[in-house]
Amino acid sequence: MTFEPSAERGLALDRRMRGRLADSLDYVLEEAGGLLGVDPDDARRLTSGIRDHPQSPHTFGAYYDLVIALERDATDEARALAGSLTSDPFPVSLQIAAIDDRAPAHSERYRRMFMSDPDQAKAPDPALLADCRARIDEGMALLDAGFPEMAGEIRALLREIVVAAGPEDPKAPTFDGASCYMLWGSVLLNARGQTNVLDTAQALAHESGHNLLFGLCASGPLVDNPDDELFASPLRTDPRPMDGVVHATYVVARMHQTLSRLFAAGVLDEAGVESARKDLAAHVRNFAIGDDIVREGARLTRIGVEAMNAARAYMASA
Repeated sequence: MTFEPSAERGLALDRRMRGRLADSLDYVLEEAGGLLGVDPDDARRLTSGIRDHPQSPHTFGAYYDLVIALERDATDEARALAGSLTSDPFPVSLQIAAIDDRAPAHSERYRRMFMSDPDQAKAPDPALLADCRARIDEGMALLDAGFPEMAGEIRALLREIVVAAGPEDPKAPTFDGASCYMLWGSVLLNARGQTNVLDTAQALAHESGHNLLFGLCASGPLVDNPDDELFASPLRTDPRPMDGVVHATYVVARMHQTLSRLFAAGVLDEAGVESARKDLAAHVRNFAIGDDIVREGARLTRIGVEAMNAARAYMASA
């Protein structure tokens, strides 16, 4: 497994995730299509489209909600979800939109699946949204100029960057970004979480890195540790399951790689160079902390070993 990003890898993982989703939906709709009111021809068109075209993150989210509704015998809810699956359009490129700039059911799903506390993700006001969109555009342009492989992989992995506003009170619990395996192809960014273009470029590499790991471990977990076994994490103050620690440690290396390539490419201004030096040192410390926790307590699967060894090899060479 290589640590180097590439658009080809991102596209391959997206195809894999869509194929697995289509296979699962084939089974669900064959078994419950009559109950859900889905015509067999519509079911075939749906899963064929999923295999052939990039999908909205809500195609994945609605599938998980559909399965949960069926398990709860919530038939009316399941029928509505099946109907939404057959009507969502195929996104053609990476979209940037506010969390409430969509159907209410989609906004609710984003808050529920992205956030442990959905109330933290408020709708950004127009000025805050405009500032964040500008930073995202400039962050991608910076990556295009200094680390095009990362920019290409981000565009291949992601269909939507969702913008929300965390609490204004600096003492209140908040977030910088979020990702969720049930919303493949999307990330959530806090419009107040990054204050400059370099921070935003790192956030994009960070959150897309979680999607990368979701794709790599689609057929199995990174660790065999139970979710109720908690550990310290290099990027969180609260204890986390080992899966979260591995994710955090891996994306720290990905942020280090991003800064290193931008630094080496000579695309940073004087303030960016100074900021990059400080952040690179912090990433080295945080990776060492996370890697020690992983080495001591993780029961890594084959996929987890390959992912962590790739990150370790990169950090050793850097």
